[in-house]
Amino acid sequence: MLHKRVVIVLFISFLLSLKSTGQLTYSTLRIEYDSGWTFGNLKLIPVRFKTPAYPLFYFPAKLVSLKEAMQSGRFKFKEFYFEKDASVRLLTVENNSDDFVLLEDGETISGGKQDRMLAESKIIYPHQTDQFIDVFCIEQNRWANKPRPFKYAGDADEQLKRVMDLTHQQQFIWREIDQRLYMTGGISKTSAYLEVHNNNPNRDTAYTNFFVNKLKTSDSLFAGFIAITDTVVMGSEVFASTTLTLKGFNAMLQGWIGAALLNGKTPDMPYKNVKVFTDNLFENEGRQKIFLQKHGKAFICEKKVFHIVAHGGK
Repeated sequence: MLHKRVVIVLFISFLLSLKSTGQLTYSTLRIEYDSGWTFGNLKLIPVRFKTPAYPLFYFPAKLVSLKEAMQSGRFKFKEFYFEKDASVRLLTVENNSDDFVLLEDGETISGGKQDRMLAESKIIYPHQTDQFIDVFCIEQNRWANKPRPFKYAGDADEQLKRVMDLTHQQQFIWREIDQRLYMTGGISKTSAYLEVHNNNPNRDTAYTNFFVNKLKTSDSLFAGFIAITDTVVMGSEVFASTTLTLKGFNAMLQGWIGAALLNGKTPDMPYKNVKVFTDNLFENEGRQKIFLQKHGKAFICEKKVFHIVAHGGK
């Protein structure tokens, strides 16, 4: 009888521990303020899980990034047609592979009737079809009669993602792209963001190599990162498992590199100021929810938060 009670107590404790893993807060995360990685105008502060038991999502080895999925040819975006024309704000996806596919807020795709930026993070399960994806236009003056095949086009820079996530309005995204074209002296007949953002594919090679190598040579249990340039926290992204973090790393990194190169400066932000941002985001779930209402988004899979995107800035 005593043995049975011990088993019951242990089982209840196990269930309670599982419940605690739903929190992407200080209770499960460790912010490594003194172990930041700095290169050029960008500093990344690692966010790690405290123990291997905390990560909420476990996927098999066949979890792939959107870039990998589209390159395989077995994952496709399609225009969503309504009343004889395509929708600007919606696309559908078709996953004909055996893989789980991670789509990230801010990733971009070229082609179709016009280029788009994903406005949500989502996990597409193997062989799922006709899944709706919320998007925004990043090519104002093209609406092609003969859509081109969609191709993966990288991640939007942090500033454009911030405008999208915090305003949720197409007109402000177009305004930001127009300012970007003006600032960089770019010329685009269709006001295409990607023509300017991707016009120099080697612009971020040194940054990418540095941070990717740091990731490879560091301990595991990554949950995400906090990005800093000058005296400003650009933003933070965290995932509910290390597997998701590693698959999403390149996309989030490119967004921060793009912003650091655009108008960043050597990182020089005091610890206490970083702590203000992280307290707002990670102190507890209630404070986090209030902060994200004005500064970011939390994305849900299977009724649980699997990805948090938070924006800083002045």
